[in-house]
Amino acid sequence: MSELMIADDGRYLSGDVPFGYTLWGDRLVEVPAELDACITAIRLTKQGRPFDEVQMAVREQHGTGISRAQFDGLFESLYRRYGPL
Repeated sequence: MSELMIADDGRYLSGDVPFGYTLWGDRLVEVPAELDACITAIRLTKQGRPFDEVQMAVREQHGTGISRAQFDGLFESLYRRYGPL
């Protein structure tokens, strides 16, 4: 995954758009179902559930899919910000 780059004024410059967001013009905007899915993925992972089970629950509960790369990116971001969960 490539590092997300945002200008000082909030414009998207380059990099992978994180799960939970999409581009609208040159701005990142939230995708509510995906952000809710992030919370579910974090909660289930903290409970020790395997990725396949997390992926299935996200699809069933939020109607959206999360790929392994998106899942890994989510947890890499969490780790950078907060340390180990």
